[in-house]
Amino acid sequence: MNTRNTRQKEIIFQTLNEMHTHPTILELCEAVRYKDSSVGQATVYRNVSKLVEEGKVRRVLTNDGVDHYDADCSQHVHFVCRKCHRLFDLYDISTSSLAKQMKGYHEFDVEKIHILFEGTCDHCKQSL
Repeated sequence: MNTRNTRQKEIIFQTLNEMHTHPTILELCEAVRYKDSSVGQATVYRNVSKLVEEGKVRRVLTNDGVDHYDADCSQHVHFVCRKCHRLFDLYDISTSSLAKQMKGYHEFDVEKIHILFEGTCDHCKQSL
C-alpha cells in the first residue's frame, strides 16, 4: 500500500510521539493546533486513522468509550487508572505465552494482543 506523507501527517505523528500520554483524539487535536494552527480537526482525525491503518500508531480502547492513541507500537500492554483515567505502558508483561496458548488450544493465528489492566495507580492510592 503506497501512502502519502503530508506535512500535516508528519506534524500529527511527531506531536503524538512527543506526548507520551496516550491522548484522546481531542487532546491530540489541541496539541497539534498549538504547534500549527492551520491543521484542522478533520485533518487530525483523518490522518490518525491512516496512521493506525499503517501500523505507525496504536489505538487503545478503554471502557470509558473514548479511544486513546499510542505512538509506541512495540509489544506492550496497558494499565488504566479508574480514578485519574491515565494510561500507563507495561513492558515487562510477556504476551508471547498467551499467543502460544491460543495457537495450541484453538489453532488460531494470533496477530495482535490488546490487554488492558484496570485499577488504581500509585499516585491515586497515595492521595486516598
